[in-house]
Amino acid sequence: MIGINFFAQDLTDLLPILIIGGSAAAVLVIGFLIVYFRKQIMEALGVGGVKKTMIEQEIEQRLVQIRHLARQQMFREASILMWQTMTLASEGFLGVGRAPNETARQLGVKLMNRGDLDPSAINSIVIAFEKARYGQTPLTTQEFKDGLSGLHQFLQMATSVGDIAEVVEE
Repeated sequence: MIGINFFAQDLTDLLPILIIGGSAAAVLVIGFLIVYFRKQIMEALGVGGVKKTMIEQEIEQRLVQIRHLARQQMFREASILMWQTMTLASEGFLGVGRAPNETARQLGVKLMNRGDLDPSAINSIVIAFEKARYGQTPLTTQEFKDGLSGLHQFLQMATSVGDIAEVVEE
């Protein structure tokens, strides 16, 4: 009969049992520590974190594109993309969409009438868009900067006011 001999004459007889038992205990302790400190470990490794919505990811990509276009002095294209980003955020965070027959100015007024958004931020985006889309002269650097500043203010307000329902699976 094979069994554990607690009365072993030699320590080498118990060595395999001690190694296996010690290894199992170490694995259990390490596993417990990983589970207990999982959040801190993930933050330290830069893994996981706050889940972003599809809209937030799309807006981040568009902001990168806007910066890229601005560096190339392509203010017209960047301003149109700013407008599109504002309408995406408006629909996604605030539930306020643009009707097919609605002008940029009309959507801007609709957003301003909500009362919880800064009208000057919205107006600066609309002005930049209208001049980029319909104007006879190119946007100035200052007009573009005003629109971009308005977009950043609008995004801060829209994300703090609106509800984010759609969460990305990681």
